[in-house]
Amino acid sequence: MREPMTLDRFRALADAYGGVIARWPEDQRNAAMRFAAHPEAVTILQEASAVDTMLDAWSVPAPASSLSDRIAGRRAMPHPSPAGRVRWWWSGIGIAAALAGAASGTAAVATVSPGDAPQENVTSFGAVDLQEG
Repeated sequence: MREPMTLDRFRALADAYGGVIARWPEDQRNAAMRFAAHPEAVTILQEASAVDTMLDAWSVPAPASSLSDRIAGRRAMPHPSPAGRVRWWWSGIGIAAALAGAASGTAAVATVSPGDAPQENVTSFGAVDLQEG
């Protein structure tokens, strides 16, 4: 279902698409052409056409030739020093050693059972048969 053409709808379309109804969405053009006979609609189209004219006349000045030189000059970044690279290697070695230690500790705990393994009916909190009765 299409929205009926109202003054607010006509103004919104003129603000969005300009003062030439031929540039408006195709499904809105017929209703807009009929509505354009109203004096308020004529004023709205004139205002939108004035904005279109100003936008068409707008020109952006070309950038100064020194701008590209300044941009290219800022782009050149200094290379990191060899001492900085060595620091990064030591950080990586430290992280690798920490991960290797964590992995070997986890493997040791998972595979080696304690020397004083509890008997079959004993838990960490004591004998099971004593707690039930």
